[in-house]
Amino acid sequence: MYSRILIVVDAGTASRAAITEGVALAKSEGAEVLFFSVLPRYVEPVVDVPMIGMMSPEEFRRTATAAAERHLAAVSTVAQQAGVRSSYEIGSGHDDVQCILDAAKRRRCGLIAVASGGRNAVMRLLTGSVIPGLITQSAVPLLVVRKPSPGSRRRLGTGVSAPLAPAAEVQEAAAPLRAA
Repeated sequence: MYSRILIVVDAGTASRAAITEGVALAKSEGAEVLFFSVLPRYVEPVVDVPMIGMMSPEEFRRTATAAAERHLAAVSTVAQQAGVRSSYEIGSGHDDVQCILDAAKRRRCGLIAVASGGRNAVMRLLTGSVIPGLITQSAVPLLVVRKPSPGSRRRLGTGVSAPLAPAAEVQEAAAPLRAA
C-alpha cells in the first residue's frame, strides 16, 4: 500500500513513538522510510546592546544542522536493525508544516507519520505543534502516533507485548539537539 513513509523526527521524547510505529508499518508494508527533521529557526535578539556570546545565524544553522544529522543518523539505525531501508533529510523554512509537506511531495511519500505528545488542540496551537497544520493541509494520509504513557506496553505485530523503551542511540543523539 505504501512504498515510502515520511517520519517526522525531532528531539522530543514523543518522536520515538512515531519512529517505532512508522518503522514497524514500513516493515509490514515492505516500504522505505524517510526520516525528516525541520531545523529550528534562529530568533534574532531584540536588544539595543550587542549580545556577547550570542551565536551568529550562520553558526546557529551549522550547529543545528550538525545536531540534526547526528540525531537522524542514530534514528536510521532503528530502521536498519528492523531490516527497513531508510534515508534522512533535513529541511528548513519559515513554515514547518509546508516544509514537511514539500518533502513528502518531492520524495513521493504515501504516508506521513508524526508524534503527538498527548496535548489538547489548544495547547498544540499555543506550543507550535505541526499536527493541526498537517491535518488541515496535507493531501498525503497522516498517521498521528500518541506518545505512550510511562510504563505502558505496546502490542507488537507478532502477538508479543514489549515495554516501550527508546533506542539508546536515539537518546544519545537527541541530547545535542535539545541543547541547540
